[in-house]
Amino acid sequence: MKQRFQFLSLFLILLSSQVLAQLKPEIENEWIRSKSLGPVIDKSAVRWNFIAEIKVDNLESIHGYEVKWPEKTKHISETNQIKQGDLILSSEPLLEKEYLWIYELGTTSLFFTFEITNSKGEKKVLNVPINFSEKSKETLRLFMEKNLNIKKETVKVPFLRNLDGRRWYVGNSGEDNEQVLIEMIPEGTKIETWTEIYRLNLLKSIGTSNRPAFMNAVKNGLSENCPSLIFNTITESPNEIIYEWSHDGCNGWPASTEITRMISGPSNSTMFTFANKNGKISKLLREIYLTILEKEK
Repeated sequence: MKQRFQFLSLFLILLSSQVLAQLKPEIENEWIRSKSLGPVIDKSAVRWNFIAEIKVDNLESIHGYEVKWPEKTKHISETNQIKQGDLILSSEPLLEKEYLWIYELGTTSLFFTFEITNSKGEKKVLNVPINFSEKSKETLRLFMEKNLNIKKETVKVPFLRNLDGRRWYVGNSGEDNEQVLIEMIPEGTKIETWTEIYRLNLLKSIGTSNRPAFMNAVKNGLSENCPSLIFNTITESPNEIIYEWSHDGCNGWPASTEITRMISGPSNSTMFTFANKNGKISKLLREIYLTILEKEK
């Protein structure tokens, strides 16, 4: 009995850690709306600058953290009187290690979470992903040199995206006559043994006219010898479809769930997909996947 209890405790700890690791992007709630978040470079330092619209009168504190799971670094804090209207908060000067991303070549993907508390002790959060293009970082480097006399060599780093508080890296990619494929996995996992993956597909010959035939082929292929398959179209328009499917295990594949957003043009389509081999996913994780997919371009 004791061993069973220890196993259950460990399972609950692991489950709790998994939930905490995955944050739903959300830049507005009933109390507050994020208007802007980015670095400012003055004559003495680099700081994070957060601008928000406050909708209520009874807020007591706002704390902002950069999230790189499992790390969570506080940068912004306000515990003085918070009134309705626009609020501007700045961080303390950043340490060198906290702004080195400016000198990394390519796009940078970061993720912030803001914890807000009101006078009743109630709490809400904002989860704010932010992305910086290489061009925008070139401008930041110029300001670093002009204002702070800091000039550093740029460095190449693996492409990553912070989609949900976790950093996702490319585990597999390829191209043939039919498609371009990029598969990304959360940091700390391996492509050979993935249980959660994010796919980007460019289908070179599937456009708006032949998308219905393509979708029928997808459904027929999934349903073959798979009585437990559930296929659901979430939304559909002439240029876009969001759909999901799940099964309890079919044709040698474990119980799985996939959610896909497919955007079609006249001659090609782009597919964004979250796949999970842990069976049916929780309501929260489904909301996280959908929120991310709906913002993809």
